[in-house]
Amino acid sequence: MAEILIVEDDRNTLSGLTEILREEGHEVDGVDSARKALTILQKRSFDILLTDLKMPEINGMELYQRALPFAPEMKTIVMTAYSSVKDAVEAMKRGVYEYLTKPLDLDELFVILEKAVDEQKLQRENVELKQQVKSTYSFENIVGRSAVMQHVFQTIEKVAKRQSTVFIQGESGTGKELVARAIHYNSLRAGKPLVEISCASFPETLLESELFGYKKGAFTGADSDRKGRIEMAENGTIFLDEIGDISENIQVKLLRFLQERQFSRLGDSETIDVDVRVIAATNRNLEDAIEHGRFREDLYYRLNVIPMILPPLRERKDDIPLLLDHFIKKISLYNKIPMPVLSNEALQICLNYDWPGNVRQIENAVENAMILGDGEVILPEHLPLVTGKRSQKGSHGDFLSVAGPTFKDKVDVAEKLILQEAIKSADGNKSEAAKILKISLRTMRYKIKKYGL
Repeated sequence: MAEILIVEDDRNTLSGLTEILREEGHEVDGVDSARKALTILQKRSFDILLTDLKMPEINGMELYQRALPFAPEMKTIVMTAYSSVKDAVEAMKRGVYEYLTKPLDLDELFVILEKAVDEQKLQRENVELKQQVKSTYSFENIVGRSAVMQHVFQTIEKVAKRQSTVFIQGESGTGKELVARAIHYNSLRAGKPLVEISCASFPETLLESELFGYKKGAFTGADSDRKGRIEMAENGTIFLDEIGDISENIQVKLLRFLQERQFSRLGDSETIDVDVRVIAATNRNLEDAIEHGRFREDLYYRLNVIPMILPPLRERKDDIPLLLDHFIKKISLYNKIPMPVLSNEALQICLNYDWPGNVRQIENAVENAMILGDGEVILPEHLPLVTGKRSQKGSHGDFLSVAGPTFKDKVDVAEKLILQEAIKSADGNKSEAAKILKISLRTMRYKIKKYGL
């Protein structure tokens, strides 16, 4: 059911349309001039504006433009005589939803109204979802509504205002660095530096100087004193990523720093005191590393004051639709491209996939699909990073591998692609597309509605 405002200066047409649409279950108001319509639109909202194009004083296009500022979500459908089709097409280019030629084909009117109402419902759901993602299910760009992620959010809020060392564990791509940033920027140290270092990115000799700095002359090339990352983080936070990759020598020096909050630069005997909060992270099993003598047990307990474990994406699949929506919006804004619609088939594939690369992999898959896809709809064949195969035109094997997990999914994808090709061949004319496929117009309309074409 929709709330519809009909604007038609022919009283008989207005009365007939009002009665018919009310019988269809819609809530309908009807007026015989654009001025009356504008008065009503300023007082209440409607889902659909069904207006004649040619009217005295104010025509349908001018009515649409005047109503747009205070009714931006309302869908406007223009009714016009055959002689004015060119004007109606021009109106659509300027934002009008659809046009109908007089005398009206009621079946066509019902299909267009149903499609408009469905689109409005979807748009409202998307707005609500985005608001939920922003207000309820996100924390500093960390997205999730699952119970495990809500627990992560609660932990961030609790530990952010404290000074304790936080130890984040999780597989690669689960968002450990995002959690570290969320803790820092919601802490009392938010206005001070957050210094990040990936310990796995440096060999032992360089990592030591990166962390602790060095004195002039400490080694060849040390032409001046240099602060290390820990010293740079004074009064702020140091984030030690991939802490499980550090050597035994670095472990010893880091242990002393954690115990005493003191250290010495390379080549210097002077002790430096610092006020720095430590957040560390790893994708390794440090308890196993301790057992095999690769990691110091005393250092582990110094780091593991407030443990946080980030779940892999396969254990929080409820979050996948939210993540897909989040990354589609993010990548669209960054690349300044239209936001595509994710097909049901593609969504189902994403839900059935285990995502070994976790959130980082899902972001890469969305970006790949948006940049290399058709720009309007993300289909299974646009997800080679998920399916492991890139589809090729005319390759049935590739199509079967990406179309979906069940026979019905594959049939639906094939049928949708056939319909899209026919509509494209007919230059968007649905009647001609039905003739090409040798099906009735009614069947064509049903399929169009089914697949949202």
